[in-house]
This record gives sequence, structure tokens and C-alpha cells, in this order.
Amino acid sequence: MKNKVTKNISIIAIWLFFSSCGHSQQASQRIPEPTFDFAKAETELAELFDTVSKGENQHIRYDANERFLKLLKNTLAEKGAFDYPFVNLACQKLIPQDKKFRMFNWAVRRDDGIEYFAVMMVHNQRKKEYEIIQLIDGSDEIFDLPNAILGKDNWFGAFYSELIQTEANGRKYYTLLGWNGNDKTVNRRLIEILTFKPNGEPVFGADIFTNHRGRKENFKRRIFEHFRRGSMILRYDFQAYSEPIGTPKPGQKQKEKLIKANMIVFDRLVPRNPELRGSTEAYVAAGGVYDAYVWINGRWTLKTDILARNPEPPKKRRQRR
Repeated sequence: MKNKVTKNISIIAIWLFFSSCGHSQQASQRIPEPTFDFAKAETELAELFDTVSKGENQHIRYDANERFLKLLKNTLAEKGAFDYPFVNLACQKLIPQDKKFRMFNWAVRRDDGIEYFAVMMVHNQRKKEYEIIQLIDGSDEIFDLPNAILGKDNWFGAFYSELIQTEANGRKYYTLLGWNGNDKTVNRRLIEILTFKPNGEPVFGADIFTNHRGRKENFKRRIFEHFRRGSMILRYDFQAYSEPIGTPKPGQKQKEKLIKANMIVFDRLVPRNPELRGSTEAYVAAGGVYDAYVWINGRWTLKTDILARNPEPPKKRRQRR
């Protein structure tokens, strides 16, 4: 009888042991994994970026930028980083409609000019994840800028203000409107074209420009150079241009139709003095004369003398009494 009781006690003890193990295992499975504190990282990034922008000298700015760059890349590597807004981070942040990538873009003042930085989160379709890519500013080593096809290691550094997504023949194009002030004689504004290789690597420059006569241009990006202290409009806007209708008879005025569309609008640049034609450092905005690129049949097509107007204010609806 004693042996039977002892045997029963042993069985109960073993059952209790495994039961407690099972419960502890289930409890451990219910504990959520620690999540990354994006708010804390954003605060630290914002503080570093403030020093990058306002540091008293080049050494202080670049020391802060090195730490900012490292922390930014580590933060973006965390799960959920793509959708985190980073509203308190003052650098430029660009995302296309299809969310193919996200770009963080900024500039650092040097004693002898400006250096541009960009970090991209690019979606890799094969791996089903976002990869972190840093663009290296190779502006000083690019000689044939309008025609060069560039990559992540020899990027023409710029600060981008707008991003436009278009598509032609199944291929997506991302057009960037930017500024490069790293020249002692001229300011540069540019229309840059971004595409991606199958492996997700960015490619800058593409043959998708057409002139106002309908002929292909021979440049891969549009560069505008003008007087260092001057200003120039370059923006994506909803405006209008006119197109001729038919062929007028002798003595008759050419009929035109007005076409409204989204377009890249820019000032027409002219030399301050006709004798300075060809010297881009002497070019300024003509004032009130605008040209534009309109996306037509898969190409940025030049339209001259567009009818640029300020957008009309929305009409107020009358309240019914």
C-alpha cells in the first residue's frame, strides 16, 4: 500500500512539474518583444541636426553630422522606420506615391562651400524589405554633368524641394527638383531623373527630355545656371499653355486652344547684357516669362511662354438660411 501511495505522489509531482513548465512557457510567449523607441531617437536626431545646421564652425558641424548620419542609418534600419513620420526632424523628407523609397536630404556648410547628403530607404522587391543606401556627393568630380549617368557613389549632390512620380512603358520615373549652390560664380537649379536597377540601386539621369519642336534633347538632366545672387522659380504647378489648332489661311490669325495641366514651371533665363550671352554667371530671370516641362507620351516635353498665374482662391459657398 505504501509503495502504491509513493508511486501516485511521484506521478502527481511529475505532472505538476511539466504543467508549471508549460504555463511558464506560455507566459513567456505572451510577453511582447521590446519595440524600438523612435520618439527618443528622433529627439536625439533633431538635436544633432540643429548643431549640423547652426554649428559655429566647420569642425563642430561635421562632427555633429557624422554622429547624425550614423544614428539616422541605424534608426532607419529598425522595423517600422519607413512609416514613422519624423515630424520634428528638420531635414528634407521625400516619399513617392508608390512608396518605393524614402529620402532624407540635407546640406552641410563648409568653409569653402556646401556638401550635400542623402540617405535612402529603398524597397527591395526580391528581399521584400527596405535597404539603407547613402548617396555620396561627387559633384566636384563630375565633368559632363548634363549627360552623365550617375549612381549612389558619384551622385550630383543637391538639396531637393519636390518629387514627381511618372510612368512610361511600365517603367517608373521619379523626377527631383533641386538646388546646388556649391559654386562661387553661379547658382544651379536642376531637374534630376531617378530610376532604379532591378537590384534596387538608384540611377540618376535619363533620356526623357523633348524640346519645344518635339525633338529629343541630348541631355540626361536639365541644368539651369544663373547669377549667384539672383533667384529663379522652379516648381511643379498646375498651369496652362496654348497649342495651335490647324493651319490658318493667309491673313487669318492662328487659332489656339488652352490646355491646363500639371507641369514643371521655371523662369526663362536671359543675360543681363546681350554682350554677356553664353556667360551663365550673368544670367538672370527674364521676369514674367515662364517656360515649362509637361509630361506627354512618357517624356518631359518643353512648352514655351506658358500662362503662369497664381492659383485662384476657392469660391466661398453661400450658406442657406
